[in-house]
Amino acid sequence: MDKRLTGLLIANGALVLLAGYLSGFPYAAVVGAEVSGAATSVPGDVRAWHMAHLEGVLNGMLMIAAAAAAAQIAMSGRLQKVIFWGLVVAGWTNVVASNLSALTGGRGTGISGMDWNTFNFVVFMAGIVGAVAAAVALAMAGLRAAKAG
Repeated sequence: MDKRLTGLLIANGALVLLAGYLSGFPYAAVVGAEVSGAATSVPGDVRAWHMAHLEGVLNGMLMIAAAAAAAQIAMSGRLQKVIFWGLVVAGWTNVVASNLSALTGGRGTGISGMDWNTFNFVVFMAGIVGAVAAAVALAMAGLRAAKAG
């Protein structure tokens, strides 16, 4: 992957990682409230905030790791763009949808009408498409590099 796309993917990965860190604050608030039995002004439950926190952290790390791996092998410009855009879409949509799900009480697991749950579902689906496209492109590039020796 060329240096510009590698740098941009690392930067986006770090920002998604930071978004995951920020989601740790409401996560800690709902965990603390659940443990102590106190009320909290933070909407959502422990499960939702746990997911939001992990979506940001794990997607950010994935983006940074994939950038490092992709920088090690030669690949076509098309594969570079699929990997870059697939991971950027996956990282940001997953962190946005999981945080919105926690804030709105939805799970984003299906279409349920004109509501936040349906919106989050659509956003999550965009992320899945991006993640799968990037993984396939990275696998293709890796296999081609291995075959070339």
